[in-house]
Amino acid sequence: MDPPLHERVYEGLKEDYLAGHFVPGKKIDIQDLATRHRSSKTPVREAAFILVGEGLLAHHADGGFLVPVREPAELIELLAFHMQMMAATLSNLRESAIRGVLLQPWTLGQRPSPANVANLATGIFASLAQATGNHQASLLIRCVNERLHYARIAEAENPTIAEKELATIIDINVANLSKATRRRIEAYHVRKIAHQQKIIEIHSVI
Repeated sequence: MDPPLHERVYEGLKEDYLAGHFVPGKKIDIQDLATRHRSSKTPVREAAFILVGEGLLAHHADGGFLVPVREPAELIELLAFHMQMMAATLSNLRESAIRGVLLQPWTLGQRPSPANVANLATGIFASLAQATGNHQASLLIRCVNERLHYARIAEAENPTIAEKELATIIDINVANLSKATRRRIEAYHVRKIAHQQKIIEIHSVI
């Protein structure tokens, strides 16, 4: 049987979000979404409210919804929290489990896009969390990744270069895979945090 309408619309909006269909800061057209997902406006609004609760959408000043433009200070906090969670995740995984995750066919395909890069990052981190068997930790890590999604899209102006950065994380050709993976994921986050700190410094000068 087909899923209930409200469930289908919610899943559809989440797919739209992850596909990068929305423009951060721009009001979302509810009627357009209703047409796209073959529903009335009410199920779309209900689904949007759920995404607001997940921290993925926010209320627009004129009514309706939008993807929030996250300020550098908020991104730094999200990145630092995510880095800490991933450190805890990896400390609870055996090297064989880490290897099993990293050996998955992670790829962007022949035509990578910024949204594909962002989804690849989420896939890697969420799969490592899932390998712990801790369902709540897995949900939390995926939630933080989804909040970082549009920031990652904005960073991936050159998807090929961004893909190479993630390829470094999943490289298994090292002597101590557990230690190397922890170090690489930490370095990945430190670079992102430093980038946001630089933005804050530039804005403070201006």
